[in-house]
Amino acid sequence: MLGLEHRVARTARKAGLMTASAALIAVGAGFLTLAAWIYLAATQSALFAAGVIGLVYLGAGAVMLGLAARTPPAPHTAPPDALGGFSPMQLVLVSFLQGMDQGKKANHRQ
Repeated sequence: MLGLEHRVARTARKAGLMTASAALIAVGAGFLTLAAWIYLAATQSALFAAGVIGLVYLGAGAVMLGLAARTPPAPHTAPPDALGGFSPMQLVLVSFLQGMDQGKKANHRQ
């Protein structure tokens, strides 16, 4: 049970850090957008600033959409073998445990 609790705690910590990171990135993007707006509006016009910033966000969204729509390659699966997918060491361990179990059962029957 300790392993499960450790994994849950690690996952919760990771989720919290990811959420905080996303919030900080969003705030940073907001300030950078404002800075770009101020600079572009001062050097060109408000219409130009809106167009440039809109195109940047549109392009970033299109790239993200393309990445999300991409299908990952199929995972490589090994062909089935005569050992039922177990390694030789796993078979030795299973055989040992079955022998121990049979020994316990034989000892209780006497």
